[in-house]
Amino acid sequence: MIIIHTVYCVLGRTSSGKSTITQKAANNLNMKVLKSYTTRQRRENETDENCDHIFISSNEVEKYRNDMIAYTERVGYCSFATKQQLLDNDFYIINPSGYFELKLKTKNMDVELIPIYITVPYRTLEKRARNRGEFNTWRENYIKESEEFTDFEKSNLIDYRILNDGDLEFSVNKLINIIRKDKQIDEKK
Repeated sequence: MIIIHTVYCVLGRTSSGKSTITQKAANNLNMKVLKSYTTRQRRENETDENCDHIFISSNEVEKYRNDMIAYTERVGYCSFATKQQLLDNDFYIINPSGYFELKLKTKNMDVELIPIYITVPYRTLEKRARNRGEFNTWRENYIKESEEFTDFEKSNLIDYRILNDGDLEFSVNKLINIIRKDKQIDEKK
């Protein structure tokens, strides 16, 4: 199979900084970040420009059912992307269950998925959630996603890891360097 398109799948727990890191790296590299559909409530500070989601109602989900390529349910909401969205973008911020489904559904497509895992110490995550004013929601998500992320962390599916425990720009530059390195490897193939 000839790979026509590479998608960098960025995974990380709630409040890990995955959206910020990915968006900054994408801007630097002139690449695009997939905006997945979601039925979750928009956060107070989220706008269409600074968010990695397209907000829809639960009633609208069914019209996308045949085109869905990654579907996950979270705490009272769902998120998904379509095949065309995947082909039109370079980065996809996704959770492990969505990534597993995406891997299965792209098996016969000319798409290469490169998983990049953003890790953050627990206390740092907790502090970020408190600063956002979302501690209770964060804690609920953290508990519910623990099994999913623990299984993913033990898997052999992670190509790259970024520890985002301090300097944001350092983490952004690390992601940029991963992409540049990966693209050099692809050019040599």
